[in-house]
Amino acid sequence: MNEIAVVFGSDRHLVGTLTLPDITTQTVAFVLLNAGVIHRIGPHRFNVKLARELSKGGFASLRFDISNQGDSSAPAQGLPYERQAVADLQAAMDHMERICGVKHFVIAGICSGAHNGLATAQVDPRVVGLWMMDGYIYPSAKTTRARQQYQLKTRPLATLSSWALRALSLVSQRLLKPFKGRASATPAVVPVIDYGQTTPPREVYAALMQSLVDRGVNIYLMFSVSVLWYYSYQDQLRDAFAGHAFVHALRCDFVPEIDHTLTTQASQRQVIKAICDWAPSVLGTPSHGV
Repeated sequence: MNEIAVVFGSDRHLVGTLTLPDITTQTVAFVLLNAGVIHRIGPHRFNVKLARELSKGGFASLRFDISNQGDSSAPAQGLPYERQAVADLQAAMDHMERICGVKHFVIAGICSGAHNGLATAQVDPRVVGLWMMDGYIYPSAKTTRARQQYQLKTRPLATLSSWALRALSLVSQRLLKPFKGRASATPAVVPVIDYGQTTPPREVYAALMQSLVDRGVNIYLMFSVSVLWYYSYQDQLRDAFAGHAFVHALRCDFVPEIDHTLTTQASQRQVIKAICDWAPSVLGTPSHGV
């Protein structure tokens, strides 16, 4: 395995690390993204570990910082964030094509990395695989009940105590409400807008996912316990998009043993193994114990 620092992009403003196996046996390469504002090494060096493990199976990979993050600077003619991220990913694939000769790619991303990977797959047919962890989430009618059942099963005393305190608080508020004058009224809560993280409408997401599946893109979704309030059980995606064919053509795992930033080494090993076991299926080849 060789690891090489590379500089590329329209203004040579993008910085990454290319990981090359001793013998490249695969015709697909991986592109590994920033998770939020974390440097290209990934949370707890996850991207580094994943790239090195993928190389054992003959997969080349490039982990890089998108514009204005980590070691990468902004291009002279910058685009809005989401469009720039897509342009950066396309530049990364262009660079790997020139160096490695590969023409097909898997994009792997966590959180905003998942969003950027999906946006790129939409416009670039070279993307044949997507691994997305804690990307866009759509609740079903069962989400709240499943979350409560999970909390009660895993932390019964803490959950019951929390529910009791919440109920007591609601009762207290109702009892005290008649004695509160206008001057002591609770101030209005101003909603917080999470810029750059807007979830597409269900019908837009469904149409996009269906178009990718129809194109033959191999998709693997993963959700951690950190998004339990929004994704709380294994079959949530199928329930949320019942009647849509795409949900039966992809892999989706709810993995409560891991958190959003893969804090423990055990969770990192678990996810890396899952990705490496899935990777050969992107081009329809059997796994050889990657």
